[in-house]
Amino acid sequence: KPGVPILPFTLFVNKAAIENDTHGSLTWGAAQAGVAAGVGQAHIDGHIPTVSESYVLIAAVWVNPAANDEEAVFANNRDATLSALAMARSSAPDMDAAITAMLQPENPYFRQG
Repeated sequence: KPGVPILPFTLFVNKAAIENDTHGSLTWGAAQAGVAAGVGQAHIDGHIPTVSESYVLIAAVWVNPAANDEEAVFANNRDATLSALAMARSSAPDMDAAITAMLQPENPYFRQG
């Protein structure tokens, strides 16, 4: 809701340059609302401390420029935000797994065959 910040304060960073009006609307509408909903659900689920004003979240969000389904963009961003906050609160992955992953980085755009 405009004018009502989510807590902890959250910096929303779009990773894709806005290509057209639809892409802009999906990024600043559905994706941003999805992040807010994910943070809200994380509060409800206990993944964020009740007193969280001293924290800051940074959400680096990529919306496919070809996307056209605002409900899917909303749901994907809500679920990704909630999943990331749940993982952070659970201290997962363990440090050995994290170090192994950091020493052999890969993602869908790097080192995939």
